[in-house]
Amino acid sequence: MEELNNFKKYLDSKKRIVIKIGTQVLLNEDGKPSSSAFKNICDLSFSLIGQKKEVILVSSGAIAAGKDLLNINSELNNFSIPQKQAFAACGQAVLMRNYDSCFKRRGLKTAQILLTKEDISIRRRFTNARNTIYELLKNGVVPIINENDTVSYEEIKFSDNDHLSALVLNLVCADLLIILSNVKGVFDKNPNLYKDAKPVKIINDIKNYIKNFKETSKSLHGTGGMKSKLYASFIASSAGIDTIIMSGKDKKSLNSLIAGNLSGTLINSSINKINKKKHWLLFGMEKAGEIVADEGAIRAITYENKSLLAGGIIKIKGDFKKGDGIYIVNEDGALFSKGIANLDSGDIKKIKGLSSEEIKLKFGEDKISSLVVHKDKMVISVL
Repeated sequence: MEELNNFKKYLDSKKRIVIKIGTQVLLNEDGKPSSSAFKNICDLSFSLIGQKKEVILVSSGAIAAGKDLLNINSELNNFSIPQKQAFAACGQAVLMRNYDSCFKRRGLKTAQILLTKEDISIRRRFTNARNTIYELLKNGVVPIINENDTVSYEEIKFSDNDHLSALVLNLVCADLLIILSNVKGVFDKNPNLYKDAKPVKIINDIKNYIKNFKETSKSLHGTGGMKSKLYASFIASSAGIDTIIMSGKDKKSLNSLIAGNLSGTLINSSINKINKKKHWLLFGMEKAGEIVADEGAIRAITYENKSLLAGGIIKIKGDFKKGDGIYIVNEDGALFSKGIANLDSGDIKKIKGLSSEEIKLKFGEDKISSLVVHKDKMVISVL
């Protein structure tokens, strides 16, 4: 509870902050982009930068802005993927024009970064994106990130920008995630339905909190409800990063945060954080295939921190290459680990169930390794 007693000191300790802006935050009551909303975001960012912090924005709102630009009825929601992608293509320019105009008045430059899920899940592209953002920050530029909706398709989309913002934390090695929403934080029940709903000021065990959380409502224009924001905070927590969920529409709340007072809900990170590489394996890596392991292999991985060897493999699912991401499941199909394949799927099929000695006798000395997934490139799954 020390964070609540001296929140200003707590906030002062955070030097690189990711701010996620929900679609509803940027729209007025008519569902149109609000110039005052963009000004509020810029004021918040400018103040934090003035406190010697680096700020990265993850902004939603492109599809809504595009619909407004094209005079499409904002209440309709049965659009095809090509239509939504066209709205996003138009709306992204609107978003950047608004942000650039606001930040320019304060002497700051902005840069647009559009990411697909592959930019996070493929390690080489992940590293390239990180290096680009670091170079922008070094030059005093405010990166504004959004999903590249114009080219993303269902199989490679992030579930929503809450999810994207949580993965960006690891990408940029951030200290804090601030999620700006149209609600004032987390409540013990839906405040739109229950007048006696009480705000939750601090959450210390986000993993268990999510398990007991029932509210899943979404806004008309956005894609994520409160549960999505809580899951984003869980991803952040796993990396040792705290999250604040607060109102981005309430100017008083934003000013209060700038002054060093907690507005909304603070979600503390886990004391059992995992390193950045394993965090990427757990939440960012894309699955290319599955390996079914027996009980002995599962015990060795889970309790003895062992690598996955060929002898513990029952079955291979999918075609993948060495270096691809794979899920390791039990015989019932339940996921228990994720990792990087040390061999092609074709080679693993040849040696599954065989000991190291049997592999040498069958294929010759050092022709095929019995090591399928190294323990340093594997992580136990959670939730």
